[in-house]
Amino acid sequence: MKLLIIGGGIYVKGSQFNENGTIIPSIIESIKEKNIDQVGFVTTSNKSADACIKISKKLSKLLKVKINPKTFLKLKSNSKVSYKKAIKEFKPDATIVVTPDHTHYKICKDVILSNSNLLVVKPLSDKAEEVKKLVNLIKNRRKIYQVEFHKRLDEANLTLKKFIFEKKLGDLKYCVIEYSQKKIIPETLFKNWADKSNSFQYLGVHYIDLIYFMTKFKPVRVWAWGQKGYLTKKGINSWDAVQATVEWRSKNRKFFSYIITNWIDPNNSSATSDQKINFVGDKGRFYSDQKNRGIFTVSDQNNFSHLNPYFTNLNLSERYFFDGYGVKNVKNFIRNSKQNENENFNLKTLNSTFYESIISTKVIEAVNKSLKNKSKVIDIK
Repeated sequence: MKLLIIGGGIYVKGSQFNENGTIIPSIIESIKEKNIDQVGFVTTSNKSADACIKISKKLSKLLKVKINPKTFLKLKSNSKVSYKKAIKEFKPDATIVVTPDHTHYKICKDVILSNSNLLVVKPLSDKAEEVKKLVNLIKNRRKIYQVEFHKRLDEANLTLKKFIFEKKLGDLKYCVIEYSQKKIIPETLFKNWADKSNSFQYLGVHYIDLIYFMTKFKPVRVWAWGQKGYLTKKGINSWDAVQATVEWRSKNRKFFSYIITNWIDPNNSSATSDQKINFVGDKGRFYSDQKNRGIFTVSDQNNFSHLNPYFTNLNLSERYFFDGYGVKNVKNFIRNSKQNENENFNLKTLNSTFYESIISTKVIEAVNKSLKNKSKVIDIK
């Protein structure tokens, strides 16, 4: 199977916070499992594509995965539309889109029309109308179409889902969620496009999807607040922080979520992201600190740091391999894409993240509208 990677950012090849990224480790594991024969990389610069190839070869050697000179291909990467030529000439069986939020619609549309399986990082789009068009486009196509909502596979969140399903919390009343990232994310790593997104759109979308996934309540009303100052002084026209209240309903029941996000955490924080979940019902409470997993390190060379080995982790047991819910999510997509031609998959279930993206995108759209209109309450239809 031929796999095309569109994009070459930190999620693909890593950064100082995530040494190997998540996409490339997932690719190496999939090659080892004989689910991929060839991988093509296309980005907006040849330098970035070269880096993807270099890291792929390094990890293949580390994991003792056999490759040949044609396993990893650098496809011409010199513009924002290089991917179009890559799709046409490489003819991928499966494609992973790892590009900035505002580019997803056009790229995903082209991938779908090429008849390739598709995995795209969240959000599918920040516009509900675009999501509807993409959903209509995949109808009657027997392919895998997914949005990379990896938090659905985190065991902490699956435990919460189980508690809600078993009604151990009783009737839900409210939840408070905080998700923030270091300043270096928008300032440096996302500098070229941070002004086209914001902390709620990029971070909060995960938890909107997660709330729907766990409860099946639907969002009906949103009001949001935001603060600007630090990022605008750095030349980035985006919100420093965003707080959004969402009303959720299911028949005659309702509860509220209060989601706090920011892109201005100190760069010397103990983790790239700070994440906390607190769900409260009339019979119980569930709290999860997803930064503090009970593992930290400190040394003469490095500051105190919290670690999350459950997302993407290099396992150094008798044989080296990558695991974690981030890797699992990508590997599942690749394996299912390979088997899809010969298996009678329930595509409605497999593609649920794609279909259900309309929920999170409607909330993103409502939050952005509320922010632009002095925290006006926005109804979601």
